[in-house]
Amino acid sequence: MGRVPLVRRNLAADWRRLLISLLGVGTALMLILLLDGLWAGIQSEVTTYEDHTGAQLYVVTPGTLNLFADASTLPRSAVDEVRTIPDVAWVAAVRTSYTILDLHGRKVAVALVGSVPGQPGGPWAMSTGRTLAADDEVVVDRVLADRHDLHVGDTLTVAGATMHIVGLSSGTAGFMTGFVFVTHHAADVISQTSGTTSVILVGTDQPAAVQAHLAAVGLTAVDHDALRSSSLALATKIYGTPLRLMIGVGFVAGTLVIALTAYTTIAERRRDYGIIKAIGATPARLTAIALGQTLSLALLGAIAAAVLFVGGRAAIEAVRPQFAVVLTATGVFRAAGAGLAMAVLAAIVPARRLAKLDPSVAFRSGS
Repeated sequence: MGRVPLVRRNLAADWRRLLISLLGVGTALMLILLLDGLWAGIQSEVTTYEDHTGAQLYVVTPGTLNLFADASTLPRSAVDEVRTIPDVAWVAAVRTSYTILDLHGRKVAVALVGSVPGQPGGPWAMSTGRTLAADDEVVVDRVLADRHDLHVGDTLTVAGATMHIVGLSSGTAGFMTGFVFVTHHAADVISQTSGTTSVILVGTDQPAAVQAHLAAVGLTAVDHDALRSSSLALATKIYGTPLRLMIGVGFVAGTLVIALTAYTTIAERRRDYGIIKAIGATPARLTAIALGQTLSLALLGAIAAAVLFVGGRAAIEAVRPQFAVVLTATGVFRAAGAGLAMAVLAAIVPARRLAKLDPSVAFRSGS
């Protein structure tokens, strides 16, 4: 009796239970894939703004770790001071903050960016309409606009100021918060602050030298990598623990489903296994049978997980487009490793059951 036919026959004996088991394992692996993809999406979107400004350095208040979460405030006179530094190609002042919009009776958090028209720091890609030209104009992220039925030509109240939507931007959907762009002066009026800015963007081919010059005149500049690392660290602190917990729950659930299915199959067919043991099957052979059964379940569950993942990601993007689910090679390998670990762990109980099985059960009446 070959190893594979025995495993196949046992699994296919009750197709309803097999189907339920595959859905359970597939759902557990899908959860791992989705959560891993969600985390990859968070990582790709948490520095969306910084990744598209084109700046190599960001002059900020000392201790600033995130352009929106931290309240960086600099005098506008610092812009001219930075411009005089050798090797500086361009500078641009931007005001950044989180704010709350009242959209159709709902409170919606957005990332507000105030930039000088014609300078870097504003919307980097337009879906429709045009970019900013006046202080009573606003450009809204397209995903945010679609969710709240906003169109070019509509008016939008931003912190009490009435703005006219002149364009919808693309690629500006940050994690959970879309971007809203206004002029720097409009942002000054909204925040009731004048003569200051939040961040000074710096373009240069010599970031290390410029950073040293800025430090010498008492200005703090961070490069893109440092800003990205600190933003990711902040995101990990906020979202990392619950995501890891949910991944752990999915792993445990999948392991239990595989173990229960394999154990039940062995318990129901202990007479067959008794015959195998009676004719000389070694403990290693019986362990291989248990492992082959759990590995088969994990493999079939992985196929089910792939199908469920495609459907789950499509559903998330349709219902909550602000949540990006990014499938990465690392995520696939991690899910595959989790499936393999599930199978190995799940094989322990049925393997022990087979090892302790009395061969005489094969010859007992009614067994």
